[in-house]
Amino acid sequence: MRCITSWGALLFVQSFLAIFLTALASTAADTTLLSSPAEPTAAVAAAEVGEKTYRVRGTIVPNDILSDISGLSTKARVVINGGEYTGFVQKDGAFAIDNVKLGDSLLEVASSAYAFPKIHVRISLKEDGRASIAARYVQIGSDWSDDAPVLAYPLRIAAVSKYDFFTPRQGFSIIAMFSNPYMMMVGASLVAVFLLPKLQANMDPEVLEELKKK
Repeated sequence: MRCITSWGALLFVQSFLAIFLTALASTAADTTLLSSPAEPTAAVAAAEVGEKTYRVRGTIVPNDILSDISGLSTKARVVINGGEYTGFVQKDGAFAIDNVKLGDSLLEVASSAYAFPKIHVRISLKEDGRASIAARYVQIGSDWSDDAPVLAYPLRIAAVSKYDFFTPRQGFSIIAMFSNPYMMMVGASLVAVFLLPKLQANMDPEVLEELKKK
């Protein structure tokens, strides 16, 4: 009986040690996987290579509308394609927009106080592999045309107008008052009230009697 009990205890100890060693080996393997650096996938490698991009530079210059560049709001930005690329305007009016890709783009100055012309920017490669930037003024709603003159580069952009969000209050005007349709209706009614009795007094009694019957 004692031999059987000893044999059972031995089997229990062996089973416990086997389970403990298996769990320990599994934990070590998980730790190794977590601590070792992973190899970059093909997608990550392709993203790191990326596409070659370029910088668009220019300056906002003063004129009669915007005589002092410091009058431009600090929130003013130079954006391409509606904000796909953004550049900050420096104190001297200079700006630079990075990471612009090859092709056609629309450059705008986003300002809450001044309006600036919109510029069509085309970045292309020459035969020797160097980048070429051609910029032209463009009107919204019209097609981009190569017939427009090419602007000097780096760009020099000037304000074309200042936004006016307030309309001055108009003073009293008699002409404006009587040109109002409601005032014209009131005037016509008053004329009818005063003239009709006089017209009736001068009418033939027989004609007046017929009108009353009708």
